[in-house]
Amino acid sequence: MEFTQTNLYTLCSILLFAIGLLGFLLNTDFIRKLLGLNVIGIAIFMLLLAVAHTNPNAIDPIPHAMVLTGIIVAAAGTALGLNLASKIAKFARLVQKEETASQSEVLDETSNNDVRGQH
Repeated sequence: MEFTQTNLYTLCSILLFAIGLLGFLLNTDFIRKLLGLNVIGIAIFMLLLAVAHTNPNAIDPIPHAMVLTGIIVAAAGTALGLNLASKIAKFARLVQKEETASQSEVLDETSNNDVRGQH
């Protein structure tokens, strides 16, 4: 197999897709999953650009336009995902504070009952 620029881009895109897929499947953190999806998107963009350059004399502009549109959509999707992750983290901290406060109130009530029972 001859390593032309198209073959090299295709090979790199397959490798990036595999890395992104592993990152998405193996991580439990939402932000790391989002980064894995971004790497998968970059791999797809690279593959589209490799396919666009099949003929050295004429480059097809349609895949380039699709990649530019895809980059914009991916950036907007990433911003939305990060915003959702921030809101979820704030809500989780709020719930954890409420649970801690309710547990401390229960402990205070039981300790007060124990002190009253000893006298």
